[in-house]
Amino acid sequence: MPKKFSRTLRTARHLRLAQLWARLEYRSKLPWYQTALYAAFIEPSEEKLPQELLQNPPRLWPGDKKGGEAICDNIFDFVGRPINMGKSVRWLPQEASPLWLYHLHYFEWLGDLHAMGNAGLHTARRLIEDWIETCGQSLHPQIWHPYPLSLRIVSWLTFAPWFLKEIGVQERNAFFTSLLMQVAHLKKVLEWDVGGNHLLKNLKALIYIGLCLPDEKETFEEALVLLLKQLKVQVLPDGCHYERSPHYHADVLGDLLDIQAILLKANHPVPPQLSETIDRMMTVLSFFRHSNGDLALFNDGTVGHTNQLAALEKRGGKTEIIPRHLPDAGYVRLTGSDTKAMLVLVDAGLCCPDELPAHAHADMLSFELSLGKEKIFTNSGTFAYQHGDRNRYRGTAAHNTVCINRQDSAEVYGAFRLGHRPKKIMCEVKHQTGVGMGMEASHDGYKRKGFTHQRRLFLSEDGTDLRGEDHILGTWRKTRKKRQYPRAHFHLAPGVICHLKTHQKAEIKTPNGQKLLFKVTGGRLHEADYLYAPHFGVQEKAREIILTADWKEGQSLLKWSLKKES
Repeated sequence: MPKKFSRTLRTARHLRLAQLWARLEYRSKLPWYQTALYAAFIEPSEEKLPQELLQNPPRLWPGDKKGGEAICDNIFDFVGRPINMGKSVRWLPQEASPLWLYHLHYFEWLGDLHAMGNAGLHTARRLIEDWIETCGQSLHPQIWHPYPLSLRIVSWLTFAPWFLKEIGVQERNAFFTSLLMQVAHLKKVLEWDVGGNHLLKNLKALIYIGLCLPDEKETFEEALVLLLKQLKVQVLPDGCHYERSPHYHADVLGDLLDIQAILLKANHPVPPQLSETIDRMMTVLSFFRHSNGDLALFNDGTVGHTNQLAALEKRGGKTEIIPRHLPDAGYVRLTGSDTKAMLVLVDAGLCCPDELPAHAHADMLSFELSLGKEKIFTNSGTFAYQHGDRNRYRGTAAHNTVCINRQDSAEVYGAFRLGHRPKKIMCEVKHQTGVGMGMEASHDGYKRKGFTHQRRLFLSEDGTDLRGEDHILGTWRKTRKKRQYPRAHFHLAPGVICHLKTHQKAEIKTPNGQKLLFKVTGGRLHEADYLYAPHFGVQEKAREIILTADWKEGQSLLKWSLKKES
């Protein structure tokens, strides 16, 4: 218990008092929110019900017709798991994870039904009516949580002109009654305790509410002011979202594009700050993408879906010039002279904003590498939030970096918690025309264990030769019974094959037949299995190369190289 308490204190000390107060206030009111009296309190009178929306929000993102066809049969497929509901929808299926349940109640799948045209219209109406009857009066804490609540409001407003057309008065009134109840509740439960992308979802919903519903002009004006203030906080000067996750960066960017589009549709001036932020974030989105289109797997998230990323690029505009370094977020991009060369993406920044550790991984100085359109080295991914393997995927050994004494460089625990974390990360990027570009970085994540890790990477100008050095300095504690030497992990993408020729040399071969030679000094190579999670709920078996370091006189120096064979 004392250890758990001290770990909790190490997390709480980074939080703002306003966050702690907002969390305490929300939890204290949860019992009240779940009462029939509260539901009656936020239920609007019939004379306040609108007959139509003031604005029809634009539908920007493509739906999946096949997904819609499955939903018509009451089969819902989220985060890698399809669930067949049978004859009627169960809005709280016991076999579903909390994240799966959230996706069900986002109602974003209305886009899949809309992609079917009139064939999906009956199902959309049936499911909305069923939700209102089953979930509309009893405010279940998961179903009415402000995050899915915000996404559901946006989805309902976006597709309302479609499924309300030629509908009966009774059904229309039931829809608007439920919608206004959700609006009233959201205004009371904005996620100031969490912040980050959650709070932006709340503000996006309020902007939609203010533009689409009568008597909500003040709601719109206040939400837009708050949004612009949050953009100053959440989007770093280099354009990266401050949670430092490529996945959530893309998610926030999509929300900002939605807001920009609905402002234009409503003939409202788009604030210059919003447009400028979108432009900077589009550049960073391109920064995080490999040549095959995948997003890099740093911190929580997935490699993305091709059609969704293509839609983002189409709406936001293609970036012509991609920076080498995001100095505020701490990421580095090493590239060769052509698209068939190596591309190296490196995380040399802090884990997360101190007050928001939910999506942080212990991945300091990790990197991903692709050769042309083939991924060679990849981080392991995320897989799930509420799962026994959650912190294995967050741990240092699940990333392409050095793990010391089998400990994590940041103290990940729980589902979204972080105790000890690096406070100081140094990074310098250099480029010499005709020679190549490189970086040198270090972090103090192992300071409490008595070690520091320094990493140097250099990529030749033609992008065919990568050189790396990992320098570990420190002293072993005398109380330890057994030394566990530093280990550098190199996770191969699925389908990439490694053949160990010696303990210092290996040949790597890609599915398309490209060959690379991997050589090391200062340690010994061996192979192992690992699990790769490119998407939530998906695990694939793959292989990793592990380099176990030699230890001499208080330090270890690993030198390694990866060279494309002609």
